[in-house]
Amino acid sequence: MHKEIFINVTQHEKRVAILDNKRLEEFYSERPDQVNLVGNIYKGRVESVLPGMGAAFVDLGLEKNGFLYVSDVVSGAASFEKLFEEGADEEYVAKMSKQKSYPSIAQLLKKGDEVVIQIVKEPISTKGARLTTHISIPGRFLVLMPFDNHIGLSKRIESREERDRIRKIMESLKLPKDLGFIVRTAAIGASEKDFQRESRYLINLWNQIRAKVKRSKPPALIHSEYDLILRVARDIFTSDVSRLEVDSREDYKRISRFLNILAPHLRPRLKLYGERVPLFEKFEVEKQIEKIYDRVVQLKSGGYLIFDQTESLVAIDVNSGKFVGRKNLEDTAHKTNLEAAEEIPRQLKLRDLGGIIIIDFIDMDYPEHRKSVFKTLERRLEDDKAKTNILNISSIGLVEMTRQRVRKSIEGKSYQKCPYCNGRGIVKSITTVSIELMRRIERVLQESRAREVFISLHPEVAYFVSSSERNMIKPLERRFRKTIRVIEDPNIHIEDIKIEQKG
Repeated sequence: MHKEIFINVTQHEKRVAILDNKRLEEFYSERPDQVNLVGNIYKGRVESVLPGMGAAFVDLGLEKNGFLYVSDVVSGAASFEKLFEEGADEEYVAKMSKQKSYPSIAQLLKKGDEVVIQIVKEPISTKGARLTTHISIPGRFLVLMPFDNHIGLSKRIESREERDRIRKIMESLKLPKDLGFIVRTAAIGASEKDFQRESRYLINLWNQIRAKVKRSKPPALIHSEYDLILRVARDIFTSDVSRLEVDSREDYKRISRFLNILAPHLRPRLKLYGERVPLFEKFEVEKQIEKIYDRVVQLKSGGYLIFDQTESLVAIDVNSGKFVGRKNLEDTAHKTNLEAAEEIPRQLKLRDLGGIIIIDFIDMDYPEHRKSVFKTLERRLEDDKAKTNILNISSIGLVEMTRQRVRKSIEGKSYQKCPYCNGRGIVKSITTVSIELMRRIERVLQESRAREVFISLHPEVAYFVSSSERNMIKPLERRFRKTIRVIEDPNIHIEDIKIEQKG
């Protein structure tokens, strides 16, 4: 086992690094002002119903109302795409997945209705949180679904023997008939005692939630999902992890108590880090984290990837760079693309990129090369916990895919829109600003009776228009018989022009 989890905790941020053979594979962070909302359960009030959009806005008590699609009211088990249902339930899931027409949202909800909902997608940009009425409460091995009375198995549990073993255990537990459960992938190898302990825990938790719903007035927070550290202990700290090391004594104790209840066999792998050298420095994690924010990702061969995020999609460009290959252009393109197909899924997880993703591979002439690159990408994406959907590689090397977006990307959490370029990523050239300046001065001088005009400019623009080689100011002074004073202002935006008149 070469998989390790390191958790760094400070007053202002919690960070989790997951390494495989000392290479950073996943990274998560949480700050006090960016508290996770996904998984929280609320009692809300319907503020408005929009039949034309097939949705309703629900007041949760947050800054923005949540968004509840009709499909998240009626689809039920179909919303769990990675689950496999046995018998008649399998047909039900397939039928609901294909269903395109739903009853009108106005038939299901009206303004003022009280609803119990759960956040499945955080507010992003101008959009409010996405909601569902199909509550799911995750444990380590099981997910309790109080409004779906079926039992399912994760698709990733592929072994027929293991599936049969788990099915027998679930039957022996004599679970309440009105509650549904999904068996998670982490349940592989879990004992009957593990299932029994966790099912009791989840049922008790749901009873507490139900009681709180009855006595609460909307809008009200009913149940909060675990913070980042306990979510990692529950969902990622599994038997294939050799150790989990944390540098906070308080959080070490929290994780220890959690494991004693739900996974005592993993308790010996939990370590408290107490050395003077910072945890992430000691295990050379910090340098790897810094690279997450780079737009360019270097490949071992000498090729590189370029990541560009826009409001609507993420574009990834594959380039051969310094790699020239040994045989011919087709061979170089194929090898670079194969390496890119291995690296891109890792970068998607590290950066937590979601939504529509377009990958521009280097053009390949041979269909078998395109097929091998696509298969490599597909295979690597299987390790991603986020749901992905990928279309076949086109003749010009483009791959279109989607990746489940639940919250802001790492970049979105850590960066703000540039106040200098206002998010454009570019500014006008000095030549362009100077030419615009000449047009503006000319308009001002035509209408002005002032003897002197003062122009405040960025130093680089001021130098450009004042230089004797270009001679941009003097002709205007002679033409209008006025004095033009150029003032350098290092605090002014390179595109800004301030004009004052005196006398």
